[in-house]
Amino acid sequence: MDKELELVEHKASILIDALPYIRDFNQKTVVIEYGCAEWLSGVEEQRLMQDIVLLKSVGMRPIVVHATRMGLDKFRENKRIAKLLELCGVKAIGICGVDTETIGLMLDNDYIPVIVPNDIDNESEYIDPRETALEIAEKMQADKLVYLSKYPGIYKDEERKDIYYKITVPEIEKLRKERNFPKEFDEIIGYGLQASKNGVNRVHILDGRIRHVLLIEFFSVNGAGTIFIETEAKLYLHELGK
Repeated sequence: MDKELELVEHKASILIDALPYIRDFNQKTVVIEYGCAEWLSGVEEQRLMQDIVLLKSVGMRPIVVHATRMGLDKFRENKRIAKLLELCGVKAIGICGVDTETIGLMLDNDYIPVIVPNDIDNESEYIDPRETALEIAEKMQADKLVYLSKYPGIYKDEERKDIYYKITVPEIEKLRKERNFPKEFDEIIGYGLQASKNGVNRVHILDGRIRHVLLIEFFSVNGAGTIFIETEAKLYLHELGK
C-alpha cells in the first residue's frame, strides 16, 4: 500500500476511535486551568491554544482560567491569551473575576471565555487561579475541570514509573493519608477532591508540557494523566461499552 494512503487511513482510524468520546462530550463545559505557561515556548503555547480550539470545534464548551507570570500585567496577559485563541479562528474574550452570568452569556454566544482571577477592585492581590478554576467549575456545573501543570498525574508507587489513569475519591483520600505529596501538588489534589464532591463529573491532572496532552487525554482510552471521579457510577457511556 502507498505510504501516503497508509498515513491517511491511520488518521481516519484515529477520528473513528474518537467518535464515542466526541458524542459523550458534546455541549459539555470544560474548565481548563492554564497553569503551565512558564514552561512553554511561544510555539508550544500556540499549539496548546489550537488544541483548546479543537475541543470547541467538536462541540465542547471550554473556559480558560490562567495565572499571570511575575512582572506581567494581569489584564494585558488576559487579552493576549484571548488573542492567541482568536488567531486559531474562534471568538474569545477576556473576563475579569468570577462573573458567571457573563461567562454563561459568552458561552451561549460562541465565545471561549478567558478568565483572570482578579478584577479592578483587587488587581494587586494574589488570587490562586487553581481555586478560581474550581469555583467556576462548580458554579457553571462543568463536566470537566482540568489542571495543566508540571505534574503528569498521581504515581502508583514511589518509583514513579506508572500513574493512575483513573482513581475514585475514596481511593485518593486513602492515598493522601499514606503518601507525602509535595505541597503544591497536594493542593491541586485537594481542589480536585472538592470539585469531585461538589458535582464536577471529572477532574484531570495533566502535564501541560506534553504535546497535544488535552487531545490525548480526552480522546484516547488510557489518556495522558490522572482522572478523578467520585465513584464508578460517573463513567461515560463509551466507558460502559454503550
